[in-house]
Amino acid sequence: MTPDARELRRRERSAKLTLWLAERASRNNSLLDRLCRKIIARATRIKPDQDFMRDPLIDNDTGFDPDELERYQRGE
Repeated sequence: MTPDARELRRRERSAKLTLWLAERASRNNSLLDRLCRKIIARATRIKPDQDFMRDPLIDNDTGFDPDELERYQRGE
């Protein structure tokens, strides 16, 4: 077997396994189905340091105090 053929077979097995996991996760009938859902959720979760939508102001829980919020709403 050539390295290209091995790589192709590996990718094919990976795709089949991914489809099987997704099919099982969509059922939610058994413990295995729930386990497959957790595996998919973990694999697709974005790491916090790579999430461009995160806001340090919210993460650090440094919100506005009431006076500051009132000044902001008035446009000062």
